[in-house]
Amino acid sequence: MPDPEHRPDTATVARLLREQLNDDVEEIRELAGGFFSRAFAFSAGGRDYVVRLNAEDHAAESFAKDDYAWRHFASSTLPIPRIVATGTFDGSAFAISERVAGRTLDSCTPAERRAVLPALLDTLDAIGQVSVSASGGYGDWDSNGQGRFASWPDFLASAADNHPDGYYANWHDFFRSSFLERDLYESVFQRMMDLVTNLPAQRSLVHNDFQFENVLTDGTRITGVIDWANALYGDPLYDVAWLIWQSANPGWWYDDGAAILGARYGSLPHYAERIACYQFHIGLDHLRFYTRTDNRPMYDTTREWLLSVLAASK
Repeated sequence: MPDPEHRPDTATVARLLREQLNDDVEEIRELAGGFFSRAFAFSAGGRDYVVRLNAEDHAAESFAKDDYAWRHFASSTLPIPRIVATGTFDGSAFAISERVAGRTLDSCTPAERRAVLPALLDTLDAIGQVSVSASGGYGDWDSNGQGRFASWPDFLASAADNHPDGYYANWHDFFRSSFLERDLYESVFQRMMDLVTNLPAQRSLVHNDFQFENVLTDGTRITGVIDWANALYGDPLYDVAWLIWQSANPGWWYDDGAAILGARYGSLPHYAERIACYQFHIGLDHLRFYTRTDNRPMYDTTREWLLSVLAASK
């Protein structure tokens, strides 16, 4: 979890920027950050930038993935901010990027978000259509763009693996020491694996965190897609399943998201089976995350949603 004792302030940011940039730095101000990172906007040389700092072990690779995404996937249809510099400073990894125009969708009103829905879905399609031929592998990928798994089903099946290190190190211990329920986890995992035979042999880019706080708009078009730390290679319907999951929680995405996405993608082969399979995978990760962060209310919410998907998929 983020360490509240290691949270950089504007003075620390100013020292970092003086070391990294030749121009005078002005107007440093904190932005709303994510769960792990702390972000600051600033100006230098007449241009606007954002610097993010993160003291977690995975932060350097996460920022390197942002850089890889900008270098390999950015286009007029998929705007990704340019990464100016990455490195470490005062115990934290950092990334400096150009600041794109507009606001994140989570800061927009529901009416403003509805107005850019067509552009948002076009951007979602653009993510799944970019070329990933410069790399190999499936599932989560590293700072060089290489997927860690030999196949998409192998990535999904890894939800049962007990990792010796990383954020979920030795997470099987949760079955004994926390409220994580082994029977529930194993039942959902088995049903997910039953549905794997319906999945296409497709290797596309998946953002895997395409929520309001990671998408920016100027009110008409999408101006930026940020935070590629969780990105995958696999079936682009995984992003659709993720958004349907989000829309089940009022205010997290469009409340009628399942209908919106079903109308756009529902004619694809084995749509229902693929969505259910990916929602099981997403839900299993949520169960671990909310156990890891000791968030029993959200664990219980995830549990009920998984049980409803489980019942509907049989």
